[in-house]
Amino acid sequence: MKPLISLPDIKDTGRRAYRMTPVHHDPVSLRVDGELVDLEDLSVNGAAFLSEKNLKAGTYSAQLNFTLHQQDYSIFCRIKLIRTKTDTYAGELQELTLLDERLLSKFILECQKNAISRDRTHPME
Repeated sequence: MKPLISLPDIKDTGRRAYRMTPVHHDPVSLRVDGELVDLEDLSVNGAAFLSEKNLKAGTYSAQLNFTLHQQDYSIFCRIKLIRTKTDTYAGELQELTLLDERLLSKFILECQKNAISRDRTHPME
C-alpha cells in the first residue's frame, strides 16, 4: 500500500487561471467605471491596472475589449476592487458568463504563445 502524502498549510487560492502581462502587441483594453485604464495584469479571475481616477474599494462596471483570431470581442462585467493603493488597483472579475471565461482564457493563452514566439525570434527585446 502506498503511503498517503499530506501537505499541510497549502490552501486553494483560486489562482489557477492563466495570467498575462499585456504588452503593446496584445490587442486588449479595459474600462473601469467607463474610464480607460492602463492594464498591467489579466486573468480570467481578475485584473490589475493603473488609473488616474481615484477609485475607492467597491464594485464597478467593467468592459474588456480584445481581438482573438481577427474577431473583436467585448465582455461586460463587474470588477470588485480588492486592492486600492495610490493609483494601482487590483480586482476580481465578476458576472462573467461561461462563454466570457472561455473566450478570455483562449485570448490569454494566445497572447502567451505570441510572447514566447517573440522571445524566440527577438530574445533581447
